[in-house]
Amino acid sequence: MRTKEIEVQVLGRNFNFNIPKEIKTEEFLEIVDFVAGKMNRIRKETEDLDSFKLGLLTSINLAEEYFSLKRENDKLRVILDKIDRMVAPFDEGGRFSISFSS
Repeated sequence: MRTKEIEVQVLGRNFNFNIPKEIKTEEFLEIVDFVAGKMNRIRKETEDLDSFKLGLLTSINLAEEYFSLKRENDKLRVILDKIDRMVAPFDEGGRFSISFSS
């Protein structure tokens, strides 16, 4: 697998990542920036966290956000499925179409 090296700074420390060439650099940096921002906010809100606890607390916060969004997405999917079933009886011309089977 072909990779490219990207250097980022998180909490004042430099890190080098070898990521697959298929991953867009801008997207990777956006993700790193998001995580670093979350870490900075947590670090400001809590006192005396070592790097392991900060990483763990950040991971738990991100997982909570993920599961919250996943639940919201699941609810929206159910609503969209209901809408699809309501719209399905209409054909492409906008006419109501129903078939009876014997």
